[in-house]
Order: sequence, then C-alpha cells, then structure tokens
Amino acid sequence: MTRDEKTYWERTATSRLGRRRLLGGAALAGAGAAAFGLVGCGDDDDGGGNGGGGGTTPSPGATGTTAPQATPTLAPKKGGTYTTGFTGTIGGVAPFSSNYGGVYPIALCYNYLFVYSLFNPGLGYVYDLATKHKAEADNVTWVFNLRPDAKIAPNKYGIAERPLDADDVKASFDFIADKANGTNAYAPFAQYFEKWDAPDKQTFRLITKKPYAFTESVLSHNLYCPIVPKEWIAKGPAQTKTDIVGAGAFMLKELTEGQQDRMEPNPNYWDKGRPYLASVVSKVYADQVTYRTAFQSQQIDAYVPQHKDEAQELMKAEKDLIFRTGPTLNYNSFWMNIKQKPWDDPRVRRAVNMAINRKEFIDIIGRGDGYPIGPITYAFEAEALPKDELAKLQPFDPAGAKKLFQEAGVSEFKFQHPTAGNVADYVTIFGRQMQAAGVTAKAEPLDAGTWYGQYQNSSLTASLSLNQQYNTPDLAVTWYRTGGITGNDRFSTGFSDPEVDAAIDKAASTLDAKQRATAYHDLQRLIYKKDPAFINFFGAIGYAVTRPYVMNVPDYKATNLNYHMVKDVWINKA
Repeated sequence: MTRDEKTYWERTATSRLGRRRLLGGAALAGAGAAAFGLVGCGDDDDGGGNGGGGGTTPSPGATGTTAPQATPTLAPKKGGTYTTGFTGTIGGVAPFSSNYGGVYPIALCYNYLFVYSLFNPGLGYVYDLATKHKAEADNVTWVFNLRPDAKIAPNKYGIAERPLDADDVKASFDFIADKANGTNAYAPFAQYFEKWDAPDKQTFRLITKKPYAFTESVLSHNLYCPIVPKEWIAKGPAQTKTDIVGAGAFMLKELTEGQQDRMEPNPNYWDKGRPYLASVVSKVYADQVTYRTAFQSQQIDAYVPQHKDEAQELMKAEKDLIFRTGPTLNYNSFWMNIKQKPWDDPRVRRAVNMAINRKEFIDIIGRGDGYPIGPITYAFEAEALPKDELAKLQPFDPAGAKKLFQEAGVSEFKFQHPTAGNVADYVTIFGRQMQAAGVTAKAEPLDAGTWYGQYQNSSLTASLSLNQQYNTPDLAVTWYRTGGITGNDRFSTGFSDPEVDAAIDKAASTLDAKQRATAYHDLQRLIYKKDPAFINFFGAIGYAVTRPYVMNVPDYKATNLNYHMVKDVWINKA
C-alpha cells in the first residue's frame, strides 16, 4: 500500500493563539540531547492517552493515518528569529556520527526520506525527499519514490545547486553501513539491512535481511539517516563535522563551539514559501542556571524546566507563557565500562542496581513526577515491563548491595560525569545511595566536550549518561547488544552476550504488535539475569515553556517530527 504525499501543514494546521501548548519536544529548545537522544516531548492535550506507541505500532506495509485537520486563524508572517538554548556542547555537525547539540542543525539543514513518529503513529508520515513509499508483500522490500526538486543550498564549496536524487541516498546509506566510519546507524544497518540500490534517479530501493518492525523509524531518525549530497560525503568527516551542505529547509550560517549555531532559510528549498523564519539560533549554556537566566531575561524564546515546580514558578512570573506537560521518552542512566575494573565483576554491577533508590530520584529531581523504568521506558506502554515486576528485577536493597560489594572486595569506585544540565543533582543522590551501600563513589566532573569525546571512545571508567531518548524499543535495548548502541563499539560498555543478541533480534523482527510486546518483556527479564552494564534511573515527565509570539510550534509527540517542522514555526511580533 502506498503512502501519498501530504505536508504536515495541510493535515494538522492549528492556531497557537489562546491555547497552552508544548514546544515540540521542547527539543527545539535544545535541552542537551546526548548519546542518541533527543529531548522529550509531551502528550497531546487534546487527548490521545498516555503517550505509549507500543500497542498501536503499525507493521511495515501498513497505511499511515493522518491527524484531524484544523483551520489556522492567523496567516503566517515571514521573518523573525527563533532563539533556543541548551546545556552542554554542540559536538560538531558530522551528519552520520554527531550527537549532543549537533542534532539541531543536522535535522534542520539536511533532508530525510520522510519523518515518522513511532511514539505517535497516528500522525502518519511527513514526506521530505520521498513523496511516497511502500513495503512489498514480503515485508523486506521497500520502494521510495523521490521528488525531483529537493535542490542543494548555495554553498562555498563548489558543490552544484542540483536536485538530490537516488544516488545521494545510496551514497548516504553506503557511508552509514561502513563500520570504519563509526556512524550512529551502523547497528540496525548491519543487523537488518541487506542491500539497497537506485534503479533510477527518482527511485530508491531497500531490502532488509528479514522483516524488521522499525525500518521506518530508523530511516526517519534525525541522527541516523540524513540524506547528504554525495559530493559533500566525499569531502570527508573532517569537513562535514564543521559545516553543512544539504538541501534541507535551512542552511548553517554559523557554528561556534561553546557558544551557538545559527541557521537561515535555504532559498532552493522544495517546499516553497517555507521556512517562515529569517533565522534560527541555538545557544549553548554551561549549566541549567545560566540557561534559565537567559530565558527569563528574554535572550531565548523557549526553555525546558527540570520539573513541575520550576515550570509553575516560570508561569507565575510570566503569565502568558505557553506551557505543556506529558509523557516523554527522556531518561538518565548509569554506564559501566566492563573492560575496566571493578565493572568486569557482575556482582558489582548487580550491587549498583540494588543500591539505587529510584523513588528518591523521582521525588527529588522529578518533584514526584516520573516512573521507575527498565531497559524500555514507561512511555512505550506495551513493551515496558509492568511496575510490580520491575520492582522485583531492580529491588532497592542497600543491605544486599553492601554484601555484594564486600564479596567483590569493592569499597570505592570512581565515575565521570559532564558538568551540564541538572547532572549535579544526580551525582549527589547517586553518591549518597552508594555510601549507604558501603562504598564511596568518587565523582570526576568533566566539561561537556571532554566528557563527550571520552564517552564516544568508551574510555571512561563509568559515567552518568544523560538525556537519553530512544525513539523505538529496539534502539533502547541496543545498549545491551554486542558492539553497543551503534554496533561499532562507540559508547559501548563492552557488554556482550549471544543469548541477549538473539532475543533482541527476535523482538525487533516480530511484526505482530502483541507478540512483539511479549518478546520485549522476555528480553528485559533476560537482560537483568545477565547483570547489565547500563542501568536507567527513572523515566521523566516532559515540561516545556515558550513565549506566545512563537507560532505554529509542532503540536505532536516524538522528536523526529518536532525538529523537521521548525520550517512551519513563525514569529508573531509587530
């Protein structure tokens, strides 16, 4: 069955005036996306349940649905600057391997075949380079029809302002699939994608090794599958890390590490009349305090509160703020390098899991809002483990943890963490909980850039791993696969178990939603039996505020769509 092209504006145009809305995933405010995560978004305040995508996930080949239409009451205005911020570092803009703050310009300046949200599949498909796609009856062959007018933006590198075509898609996929390139999407490509080709300039074909329930989510992931001009790929990673040449809605005009990035409209963009904004700026802040101060002093237009109390404080001080809250895919974790002692001892990893009081994290950091989670967050309702079972698999038992630490001969360990966001709060609580279990956890703070480089190279001893947000259950559990989250040992804990690998494959290859949920439950039980080296603290609740003059902020769940639809945002100022 074929998905026909239809823009988000045509399907779900809405007015922001007079309504409280969440800034799409708040991720537009930057919020420190790290590792593969993008910062979370909330539930729809018009209804739609508790944000879980698991039970309604369509199988490959199913027809995408569209959201109800509405008529905007204000005509968009051209011009204006939308300024956001985040804590951390930009980390470069290499299209296939950057993370952290680099996701913002990557997602806005490159193209994707389409953008799709597993977290809210009812919104259907937002097409970009592709105009339609279909899965053949075998559920392994995918065909994409491409538009002829996605034209490369003006640039200073001599790359022709030509339309992207199927050869660019193939070149992008070829680069992703080469293990030596260390790309973010290597794991699903190596595990599930068999081959791909370009039968003609406007047709691209992908064949998977077996049915894979998350093919569409992989293809639309902001840090996985941007479509990059083949000439720009040929320039090499050193060049593509510092600048962008693409055919997306925006062009990167400034990239100053530690300060900001700035983007302006691509005059060649295929969706004529968009983007509306004259520029988009994303500012970097050293910590949450300076980030919040920037918002309160009107330097930025959007902000991501850490918890409900902070959101309420901001709303009292500025009563016309647009606010929203709801389920999010966002959570923080503790990462252990089992290639270094003491983490090679499963007793130590088990002891850490038992010493963590997740309720304390929720009460202090979430101010009572949040949920204990296992390898898969509560937001994927069908795939997440039931709360009572989760409590048995990750019991709070400091006495039992103390005994295990003593048996392993561990009275002290060190761990690293970035000095960004609210990580200091996690450090304080974590250290206190480990002390209650008889060990001293020595925190070693690193600036965000240094931390990220060492984390990427798996050279840290152990670390707080901040702001994960994985847009499929499969991506979340890839932390426990041989080769780690990217499949090529970047960010890898070193954990490897063939039984776990097989269970991950089984779950991801199950197309029936109910059977797939059962497979993910079984997988998570198995992971806990193996004493994993990656442990989640709790699943957060999403909060965001934005100023009322920022119009047409994306009104749906899931980060993929939020970034892509910045082209529809406009500024309503006189």
